[in-house]
This record gives sequence, structure tokens and C-alpha cells, in this order.
Amino acid sequence: MINKLIKTMFIVLLSFTALAEQATSIQLDILNLHAQSEHVYTSGQPSQSDFAKLKALGVDTIINLRGENETSWSEQEVVKGLGLNYYPIPVQSKADITLENATKLHNLLDQQSQHTTLVHCASSNRVGALVALYHGVTLKKPIDDAVEIGKQWGLKSLEPVVREEIGQH
Repeated sequence: MINKLIKTMFIVLLSFTALAEQATSIQLDILNLHAQSEHVYTSGQPSQSDFAKLKALGVDTIINLRGENETSWSEQEVVKGLGLNYYPIPVQSKADITLENATKLHNLLDQQSQHTTLVHCASSNRVGALVALYHGVTLKKPIDDAVEIGKQWGLKSLEPVVREEIGQH
């Protein structure tokens, strides 16, 4: 059992190392790009050319938390043009940090669990906010624990909004 666990951890470490080596050779420079698991990455806004690079690295699903009016180009057109899956969950203001949106994100990540997925907003702050909210309300984690998980996913300035929203539930 322990040998199997060690072997699995080694394989996961190798896959992260391989992705990191590929990312270096492909010159991927996306704000706050972090691996949350073997198949889930979070970041700030990728550039149009970054999506082709992400595809080359094995990312096949994009979840965008930005609104359509936040870029001067259509992310959906770029992503779908590359043959990638694209799912928007517009979180344009503090009012959109809701349990409904947090649940949508969680459900999408569950549905896409066999795919390598990038979840992004402008900086990853909204990503972390929805993750923290889901952990605090749905998974009933203590607020401080939920916020800490959210910070691992990019939560920063929206922390007071998350704490207030969790407190209301």
C-alpha cells in the first residue's frame, strides 16, 4: 500500500516536472500560473498566443471567469478555434462571488476531471474566491481554512467578500 502511494506520488511529481520543463522550453509566461493538481491549473489572463502553447502542453479545457467585455478580443473564438473546450462563468464584480457560481465552477471541474483544465480570471483572485466560498459553505470548512484554500488558488483582495458571503450562509 505504501509502495503504491510512493509510486503514485513519484509519477505525479514526474508529470509536474515534465510540464514545467515543457513550459520552460515553450516560453509560457502567464501571471500566477499554478498547478492545483495533476490536471487543474489556475492563472491570470493568458494572451491569445498562450492558448496555443497551453494546448501544446496538454491543456484541453479552459474555464474563463472573466466577462466578455474584459478583453478586446474573443477568448471563446480563440480557444474554440484551437479545438479546446471552453466554459465561461462570468464573474464581473463582487456581486458575482456567489454560491451559485462557486457551485458551477466545482461542477465543471468535476465534469472535466479527465481533462487537463486551466481556470483563469485576470489574476486568479476570482478563481480563489469561488473555491474558498465553495469550501466554506458547501463543504462546511471553517472560514479560515476555506480562505487558506482559496489563497492557494489565487484569492487576494476578494477575501473580505468571501468571508462575508460564507458568514451569511
